[in-house]
Amino acid sequence: MTIGDVKVTIRRGSQSLDEAQMSIEKASARLADASALAIATLRDSKRGEAAESRKALREAVDEVALVLRRIKAAKDHAAAYLAVIG
Repeated sequence: MTIGDVKVTIRRGSQSLDEAQMSIEKASARLADASALAIATLRDSKRGEAAESRKALREAVDEVALVLRRIKAAKDHAAAYLAVIG
């Protein structure tokens, strides 16, 4: 594999990360809307299931944020590597 091939592969990977980021951001917006509605609906409920649901929704939002940070880190590392290899 040549340096040119490596650069092409890294750039394709970065494009895939961009596409993944867009998809996850769209899903995140839908999750935020659904979470807000569900949490508002369950707000006054003291049932265990309601508390578990609120917790699961918060964890899902946290997980989305983590994935987006990982995507950004991967893109940053790819860009840095491309800069090093020219």
